[in-house]
Amino acid sequence: MKKFKKRGKLPVNRDNPDRWKADIAQSVDLFNSWFMAFAPKAFRETRIATTRHVEAALGWTENLTKITAVVLREHPDVLQMLRMATCPPIARDRLIGLSGAWKTLIGCMEHKNALPSRMSAETFEKEAQKIPDPSIAGHVLQSGRLKRPE
Repeated sequence: MKKFKKRGKLPVNRDNPDRWKADIAQSVDLFNSWFMAFAPKAFRETRIATTRHVEAALGWTENLTKITAVVLREHPDVLQMLRMATCPPIARDRLIGLSGAWKTLIGCMEHKNALPSRMSAETFEKEAQKIPDPSIAGHVLQSGRLKRPE
């Protein structure tokens, strides 16, 4: 790594935070262009499909502000995106353990993009209420960006 001489000057944009946003955007655009040009076809196709899925999920949840049993019932596939939206991403088994929701429900929603066929609407409502629990997304709930279902 190159050492900088101590002359009172800071390297690159370190002293120009007003330029960071533009630099980051340019860097992301450059990476995206490179990835779409040189990554294997299967990776590119998966990225496109995932991007579309995340955009749709953000629309269904109103940018993560409306995570309710109704949204989960209508769009079970949103659950996987919600797990990845936590920081760090939460593993499926950890979600089951933290929320107390049924393993069958979480598994069907993620693997089959559907609700368990034998689960009653009442049971689903009860179990789905556990998913956006403060123990899972506490920092988001406390900030007021996510409202817990009534």
